Amino acid sequence: MKFLVDVNLPPGFARWLSSRGHEAKHLADLDLLTATDTGIWHRGKNQGEIIVSKDYDFYDRSLIYGAPPQVFHVDVGNCSNARLFDLIQSQWNEIEIALASGSKLISLTQEKIEVFP
Repeated sequence: MKFLVDVNLPPGFARWLSSRGHEAKHLADLDLLTATDTGIWHRGKNQGEIIVSKDYDFYDRSLIYGAPPQVFHVDVGNCSNARLFDLIQSQWNEIEIALASGSKLISLTQEKIEVFP
């Protein structure tokens, strides 16, 4: 899978995804730190990338427009990177299965994961 990681998540998350066999780029890697949400949405759609973000704009766009692009919404609030990675890793198998099956939106909170087909 190909991932596009938004600026509101650490660049290390793109490396974490890459270490699990995925292609992943952080917006900083692409010199797109000032890209608009619309620009990021269109890039994800055109490049076949899954957008990973804390931004509710992508959550809302996914519910309105559907996929592509798929969206992995990380709604964990402010927490340490260690806590962020722990939360993602604890649900990663389910997240990966949902994305591979084509789910348009996966939302992860501190309490649960929601999958929108």
